[in-house]
Amino acid sequence: SPPLTRREPGVSPAKQLSPATQLERTRRWRGGGENLWQSYSRTLEARPVVGNMITGGLLALTGDFVMQAAERNPVYDHLRALRFVGFRVCVVRCYTVWVRELEHWVNRHVDGDRRRLLTKTFLDLAIWLPVKDFVYFVWMALLEGLGLAEGIRRSLTMLPRTCPVSWLVWGPAQLLTFGAVPPHLHVVWVNSLALCWNVVMSGFNQAARLEGSSSI
Repeated sequence: SPPLTRREPGVSPAKQLSPATQLERTRRWRGGGENLWQSYSRTLEARPVVGNMITGGLLALTGDFVMQAAERNPVYDHLRALRFVGFRVCVVRCYTVWVRELEHWVNRHVDGDRRRLLTKTFLDLAIWLPVKDFVYFVWMALLEGLGLAEGIRRSLTMLPRTCPVSWLVWGPAQLLTFGAVPPHLHVVWVNSLALCWNVVMSGFNQAARLEGSSSI
């Protein structure tokens, strides 16, 4: 029997859909995306440590992959990527606890929204960032088979380079984090920004490795 609707030659069936059908498909697609985000957001509220650790690990893997591609390494360094991802997963766990305790302490002891915002940002930049960078270089040195003394030496050598850059980048970012982002999304937001920062830190560590090997 002949078709009920006429189809133009060379036009795919998908393009023959009525406007109402196309609108319904678009709504379903958008609804699926919203449901996925809502599920993810609920997971972060119910199990913030696990959810943030998984997110941080995936973003760290992506950041190191981009850095290795930018360095034009002839062979992808899987061990380097695993070292970096392992560090980020551990750091995200600690940072989730740090942000929670920072929020509670500042909200109890500091009055006024503006003062709270500035206090949280200052403490995060003054305490968390230097400690994180110090531990990062020690961690990477140890997993590269070097001793603790070499890791500390690398950290002390690189911190004067990384801290000013960290403060310049993360100062405005953390003002936005503590001022506009919902509390249960703080770590996710920081992890998203850290995707680019992971590339920078991976490059810093690679530079430290090359400097260390050339000095031997």
